[in-house]
Amino acid sequence: MTTATDQFTEFASRTQDAVTAAVRTWADTVQSVTTGLTGGQPKLPDAHVVVDRYFDFAQQVLDNQRAFAQTVLDAGSKAAESVSEQAARAAESVTDQATRAAESVTAHGVNATETVASKASAATKAAGDQATGAPRAARNATKN
Repeated sequence: MTTATDQFTEFASRTQDAVTAAVRTWADTVQSVTTGLTGGQPKLPDAHVVVDRYFDFAQQVLDNQRAFAQTVLDAGSKAAESVSEQAARAAESVTDQATRAAESVTAHGVNATETVASKASAATKAAGDQATGAPRAARNATKN
């Protein structure tokens, strides 16, 4: 189980305990009212006690809701950090691969350019040699 799952399970358990305590308190209050019947008239619980118990219960519920919200936020924050770290690593990997690919393409381009330039230079020289050789051959032919 993950930490977030453990935290959620603990929160659910605490919530269940709080609800159980509130129901017990309510049941005890009802029982005390019904057993406190004297002379055919029910004895009502002290209004201050009822108000205090109500607000204590409401505070427990609110505290549990706060704890739950914080647990959810913590889990979401940890997940977002993990995704962010993974995205950064992926971006770095893609950048490295793109850089290596660009270097490879550049190296092949330079090699191809050098090869073409070398062949062009050789062809130009050969053409120049042929061009200067043709008039010389014609002159030699006329002298003979």
